[in-house]
Amino acid sequence: MKRAALLLCLLAVAVPASAQVFLGAEVGPDSFSKNEPGRIDTSGEDAYSWALSAEVSSSTLYAVFESTTPEREMLSYLRGGIYRQELAFILLLSERSGATFKKLAAELPKAGGLRGLARAHGADAMALFEEAGRLKAAADSRMPLFLPPPASSSSTAVGISSSAVKEEDEN
Repeated sequence: MKRAALLLCLLAVAVPASAQVFLGAEVGPDSFSKNEPGRIDTSGEDAYSWALSAEVSSSTLYAVFESTTPEREMLSYLRGGIYRQELAFILLLSERSGATFKKLAAELPKAGGLRGLARAHGADAMALFEEAGRLKAAADSRMPLFLPPPASSSSTAVGISSSAVKEEDEN
């Protein structure tokens, strides 16, 4: 009888402990110290769409996206699952073929990828992919210009980075 009572007491104590372990794994260690709500960081996608629009002429963007806000259109496609180099590829294919970006993006799954899409519109997929890679690299190099500044108030946030300042610091 004593063993059964002991076993019953141990089982009664074990239930709250397992619940605490489950909740402890679910909540992060810094979750109670922040006062701001959680949000998804999309500044990289937004900065890329602005940087890519800076690399391509405005008339081309307006014709390809049929919109006066091509940056928002590009951002919606990036958030919809199109990768950055795919975006540049379809943008170049749209410019050369005369078809709109929306039409080409809708055809992409049916065409069997970028190669099939280029073949359907009479373009060289490898040449377009190489050019899209250069366009993506140029946009990637411009991305820091469109990213929000860091939240810290250190001297790097001011943006002083000339070679003369570095030489003075070394002396």
